[in-house]
Amino acid sequence: MKRLLFLTGNAGKLAEASHFFEPLGYQVEPFLIDGEVPIVIEPQSDSLKEVAIAKIEQAKALLNLSGQDGSIFVEDAGLFIDDLNGFPGVNSASVLKQIGLSGILNLMSEITHRGAEFRACAVLFTGNELVFGEGVCRGTITGKTLGESGFGYDPIFSPEGEDSGRTFGQMDRMAKEAFSHRAKALESVKKQLDLLGR
Repeated sequence: MKRLLFLTGNAGKLAEASHFFEPLGYQVEPFLIDGEVPIVIEPQSDSLKEVAIAKIEQAKALLNLSGQDGSIFVEDAGLFIDDLNGFPGVNSASVLKQIGLSGILNLMSEITHRGAEFRACAVLFTGNELVFGEGVCRGTITGKTLGESGFGYDPIFSPEGEDSGRTFGQMDRMAKEAFSHRAKALESVKKQLDLLGR
């Protein structure tokens, strides 16, 4: 098994990546330096791809300094709400920490059009080249939090095509993967790796 070092502290993301990449011969592990996920600097950018590339470049430098080897994986995602001009977008993680789900729902209390989309950009450094994958999931923001599964904004996002109106927070992993932006981005990376024969 080839090591795939995932730069994340999120156990849910780690589990999803393991599910996708282990059949390709990758042992997915968290990227750790001295037992900790290293802090990397996010550039000021409106592009998930630019943010992901900046993170992978920093991770490559850290990997060289640490004397470890392996492939590196970075995934960046955001929630883009139509009537909030794409907010919180690339800043989704920091906004969630600052105002929480209740803050987003408060911002939308007078908004009737509740369309939004999750976007994800995944980048895998094989040791020689960068492989990209992107995914989008359209849906709507619910009026209240529903469910306790998943992570992030999952309890207030109901994907298009989910006939019962469930949120990601009410779905198990398999049900969510049928719609997930992250799953689409991972699948795209997987296809690129297949084409490269990796």
